[in-house]
Amino acid sequence: MRACNQWITALTATALVILFQGMVGAGQLRYHFVPANSYGVTALKPAETGGAGEKALLMGLVREADDRLPRPTHYVTFRHPYTLAPVTVPMTFPPGTPRLEHTPTRIIYNYGSYAVEARFQPDGSVDVIYDTGFLRRP
Repeated sequence: MRACNQWITALTATALVILFQGMVGAGQLRYHFVPANSYGVTALKPAETGGAGEKALLMGLVREADDRLPRPTHYVTFRHPYTLAPVTVPMTFPPGTPRLEHTPTRIIYNYGSYAVEARFQPDGSVDVIYDTGFLRRP
């Protein structure tokens, strides 16, 4: 019986190490773009934390400023679901073919363990979110 308890303890400890190691590596970068004119051009609005964007770590428990705006690979124009006006936002896509997912207010380019999301806000702005790591939200 004692050997069984030791195995259970060892397996539990191993599972927790693997789980928390993935969570520490997981992260999310969010950049907020607001409409700059009526032609769909947007401008980056600095995050409340003081940087160009905001980095969320440890499942969103830790938030900090991030000044590393990714170099855009594409300028994507969407029809904003709230304002019905066109909005163009810079986005950085990795190589490969994503699975496209959408809801009425979000479009997600899902690359498996990495995703790029356009989240539309009621005020006409767009959040571009780069999500990576273990236990990434679907």
